Amino acid sequence: VASHSRSGSLGLAAAILMLAAMLLKRRPGLVAAGALAVVLALPMLPSSYWARLSSITDGSRDETGSRQARSTLLWEAYYAFLDHPITGVGAGQFQNYKPEGRVEAWRETHNVFLQVASELGIAGLIAFTFLVWCGFEATRKSRALLRRTAPGARRRGEEPSPDVLTADERDLLNSHTAGIAASLAGWLVCALFASVAYHWTFYYLLALALAPREYLVNRLAATRTVRRRSSLAASVAEARA
Repeated sequence: VASHSRSGSLGLAAAILMLAAMLLKRRPGLVAAGALAVVLALPMLPSSYWARLSSITDGSRDETGSRQARSTLLWEAYYAFLDHPITGVGAGQFQNYKPEGRVEAWRETHNVFLQVASELGIAGLIAFTFLVWCGFEATRKSRALLRRTAPGARRRGEEPSPDVLTADERDLLNSHTAGIAASLAGWLVCALFASVAYHWTFYYLLALALAPREYLVNRLAATRTVRRRSSLAASVAEARA
């Protein structure tokens, strides 16, 4: 709000909506309180902030000309990718790339996927898109494992899953994965308007998204191993008896 950032506002809205969706079933009271806080806060925002946001859909409201400049940069990044689809123009070099006819020279793409495509080529774009997908998929998998290992949970034709987590651990991981999902959603929306492919923020979130999944997979495997050994020991003892 202080910076009047349009992409930041959209990213914040995406993060709030994702977090609300994740917490709605477990903590409906918290979601309702958050919605009330947002409603009460909206009238306190300055008129200049709303005027800035309105330029997202109405270019004539943008007095700085940044909306048109960014639109031009998106096309210039796209054409740079078409001219160099295999290798790109080099990591971090789009702002220094000056083909004939470029209008917005010395500026970055302001879109993370076009940044990667124009600077690293098709292979870089595929690799980066895969990493983004891995972040969201890891969070989805973690949430699925938490449901699967809940006390008494079972799949059709299977025995109940072992209770591999304490109540405090389960609550912590539920909160963690909800927060990471919201963070990834906010990052993705903001990244559509920023050149942040090489910044640490996404890779930090990616690690935080992958860690719970690996923890749950390993914890579940270890618990099953202990159960199998206990069952085998009981069978052996029974046979001896």
